[in-house]
Amino acid sequence: MLVRATRTLSAWTLGAAFYAMLFAVVVIVHVALTTALRAQGWHGGMALFVSGAVVLGVVIAGVYLASALRELRARMRERKRVKQKLPDGPCCVIWRASEAEAGQAHDMPWDVVGPLRARYPRLARRLGVEGVAIADFEIGAGGRVKNVHCIDAWPSDVFYDAAREALLHARFEPKPDVHPRFGASYRMPFVFRISGATKLKESGRRARRLRPGLQAAAEAVEKLRGAN
Repeated sequence: MLVRATRTLSAWTLGAAFYAMLFAVVVIVHVALTTALRAQGWHGGMALFVSGAVVLGVVIAGVYLASALRELRARMRERKRVKQKLPDGPCCVIWRASEAEAGQAHDMPWDVVGPLRARYPRLARRLGVEGVAIADFEIGAGGRVKNVHCIDAWPSDVFYDAAREALLHARFEPKPDVHPRFGASYRMPFVFRISGATKLKESGRRARRLRPGLQAAAEAVEKLRGAN
């Protein structure tokens, strides 16, 4: 199953929107304050000077507050990234299921009722991280999934969590003229990709990293998996 996520607004776009809004606020406050001071009998030059000083103070306070909030948000996101064991930069996955997996999916005696939707992990999408999860599961008499297990997940288990959640909310029904055997297990790969991130053709088993610096992190993760 291919799970796609569209790109969100870039930091440049968000920054431009912030400063445009700040400019509009500055103009409105400056005009309103100058008009109010003149109505109180202040001289034109003095009214402009006082209102300008007040607006400048508001702008400086707003910029410092925005910077503090941005740093706080970055620290919180970094703690969350470490906790979820996600890489610190974009990872681009290029996936092609093996012949055994493709044959098992083709021979599966069940059809999904309605769309099978998986939630793309939010932090992974923001960091530009793509991933793969392979889930092993059984289907009960009511068409509901049970006994879900993780066969593989890369580069983080958050992709398996999303795949497991999607399977537990899905419902299956037997294919026409097929009598499924209950108790059998099936495997389904979930490929999480960000639209427009991957420029190469879909070939290969693992991933191409967009930055060489992530190689050491990936090797460390693989060593930890082997140790466990």
